[in-house]
Amino acid sequence: MKTADLLEYLEETSTEMTRGNIDEAMLLHFDLIMERYRSKPFFYKNLLKYDRFMVALSLIGFGYKDEQVPLSEVKAFCQKRGYMSRNSLDAYFSFLAVSGYMSVQLHVQDGRLRCFHPTDKTLRDATPIIKSYLLPSQMILPYDSWFPSLATSVDLLRIYARGFTRILESDFLLDKLLPEAKWILNRDGGHLPMLALYTDALRNGSLETGYKVSSYVELSQCLGVSKTHMQRMIKEGELQGYFKCDKRLIVLSPAFVELMRRAMSICFAITRVSMELGVAEHGVKNRSMDTCSLLRA
Repeated sequence: MKTADLLEYLEETSTEMTRGNIDEAMLLHFDLIMERYRSKPFFYKNLLKYDRFMVALSLIGFGYKDEQVPLSEVKAFCQKRGYMSRNSLDAYFSFLAVSGYMSVQLHVQDGRLRCFHPTDKTLRDATPIIKSYLLPSQMILPYDSWFPSLATSVDLLRIYARGFTRILESDFLLDKLLPEAKWILNRDGGHLPMLALYTDALRNGSLETGYKVSSYVELSQCLGVSKTHMQRMIKEGELQGYFKCDKRLIVLSPAFVELMRRAMSICFAITRVSMELGVAEHGVKNRSMDTCSLLRA
């Protein structure tokens, strides 16, 4: 698929998703990702910051594309994209290695370089995160022809990563397709504080009655972040017309509702198209398999 065609397909897929039951998909995504988040809130609230998350996905994507890709190449790519500074990338890579998420060895052809590999710990933690996007994308826009016959969830991550690298290299990601959402994504918890506001309003039935949602204290406790963190985020959003503050309560504007639906439809579309591209590259032919069994493996 050519670059221009890829962008058009991503945009078409995202638009189709907003016409489906996007709210139910967002609720499912929030529940799935919060299962992981609650197990290690400190780790995930840092990992899900947009720039850090892009670095982690870059490592997975480039690592599966070429097992001998030098770590310095991924570092240069992330630095050029402006995800993190050189020193911050060095510190982050060291953290991932010490934490058991990345294995680093000498490059087989050049001892001056280092290559890296995802560990079993990475596979255990990354696969449920990918599924938290993929399952909702299936719910609102199911595959209508075929799905690869894969034996394990490790294969699922590998095929996703191969396809995602195409989108990553083309730079057709959320911060480019919807730059107005970046302000709320690159902070503790990434998109989850924004999503928590939205899902809280959905479940309270308040999207149709003025968009009132819970207090700062309740939301900060849910996400494991400070009340001050939530207040600063809401204050910034208020200046941009997304929120109104009423003492302890937060009121969502229609503009925020639209922003959330567009942002999550793009995230779901990127995941779904990544799988399709990965399947095409993997050369998997049409085989019989229950899609749900694969995703829940």
